[in-house]
Amino acid sequence: MPDLVPVYAKLAPTSQEGIDKVRRFAELLLEMPQIPFVTEHLLHAGMYTRTVRLPPMTAIAAVMIKVPTVLIAMGEGRIYTGDEVIEVAGYSVLPGSAGRKCACICESEFAVSMIFPCTARTVEEAEKAFTDEYALLVPLSKAEAHEILITGE
Repeated sequence: MPDLVPVYAKLAPTSQEGIDKVRRFAELLLEMPQIPFVTEHLLHAGMYTRTVRLPPMTAIAAVMIKVPTVLIAMGEGRIYTGDEVIEVAGYSVLPGSAGRKCACICESEFAVSMIFPCTARTVEEAEKAFTDEYALLVPLSKAEAHEILITGE
């Protein structure tokens, strides 16, 4: 079992300068070879959980998150908000503020889950609830890129 390493850091809102930095980083990533990954979606008990699992030595950039969330990370990596770098190792639970845009560089196998309360009944509704940049997400029409569980509870 991996070591449980508490991280007492908060993913704070990102400044406009930080948002611009993360967007430039995202543009650079598009020029690199793309690695397929699966996005796991869970709608259960008024909560939406979105999980991605990434191989070592990869990087991702997220859309702008407009709601407060809890972010659970497992593995070793650096989460960059454009304004600060949060190093995570092992199992980390981070409070995430609304108004943040992050990138992550994964040094080991890395899994990250974002959780927030919502009234969504579909993944599309949940995506629109957490970001206005939902058009930048991997389309749900790419079925091989998504695992979806909606419990109805």
